[in-house]
Amino acid sequence: MCAPPILKTYNNRLAESVWWNLLWLTIGAFFVTVCVKSVVASHAMLAGGVLGMALLVFYNTGLLTPLIWYLVLSIPIWVWGWFFVGRRFLLYTAYGTICTTIFGMFVDFQIPINNKVYAAVVAGVLHGTGVGMMLRTLGSGGGTDIIAVALKQRWNIPIGQFSFAVNICIFLVGAFSLSLDIIIASTIMMFISANTLEYVVGLFNHRKLVMIISEKGEEVSEAILASERFGVTLIRGKGAYSGGDREILLTVTNNVALKRLENLVFMVDPKALFVVENTFYVSGGQFSRRN
Repeated sequence: MCAPPILKTYNNRLAESVWWNLLWLTIGAFFVTVCVKSVVASHAMLAGGVLGMALLVFYNTGLLTPLIWYLVLSIPIWVWGWFFVGRRFLLYTAYGTICTTIFGMFVDFQIPINNKVYAAVVAGVLHGTGVGMMLRTLGSGGGTDIIAVALKQRWNIPIGQFSFAVNICIFLVGAFSLSLDIIIASTIMMFISANTLEYVVGLFNHRKLVMIISEKGEEVSEAILASERFGVTLIRGKGAYSGGDREILLTVTNNVALKRLENLVFMVDPKALFVVENTFYVSGGQFSRRN
């Protein structure tokens, strides 16, 4: 028996989503591996979260490798997270962590940087890029991210505050065995990593939510439908001061078409109000129109 067309479409989208998530998790894991094996470990620097704990264990024992310790320390968190966070999120996260460990077995080169400040900059960019790519999926880079998500869901503890507190503890412990120069360089690395992560996450956010308030809403919507591929939702409104009728148009577009849409709106109604917001996630086809 053949599956209904709607079910086939859903299955195709699900399969595409799985492969897309696995691709970005794999690429992100590679960047994190290069950061740890080729820069951080060779300069004896620290990182945040479970990766920082793994580096501390490696520096103090000399056994195994930092990424093997990272995998070992992550396993108890996976077990704990199985009962407290979404299992799909956990499975994707486990895949990303395992990829990082496997890449660590093959990445055996060092980036030739002698200055620790330069090394901190390069490591921060690599780490932020890798983790940012992984956070763009339905998973994460693993480690304390799992605990942070669970605490956010259960007690609304901000993820950023929890991660900051954990990293402060790791750096305080590291201060007993590492030099002040290393701690400062590691702090620079984590600062650059955090900013790079924000940039990478925002870089892939091409969707824009546009709200247009106009007295000529129907004319504007007709012009958009005639010239663009995306659809428009029209909401009736009323001016609070003037009491006049207004139409509020909602649509979702991308960076490429945004300026074109703005010019089109003001050609129809020069007095229109054009509001743009970044949208983190868009799903479904209610705003799309197929020709």
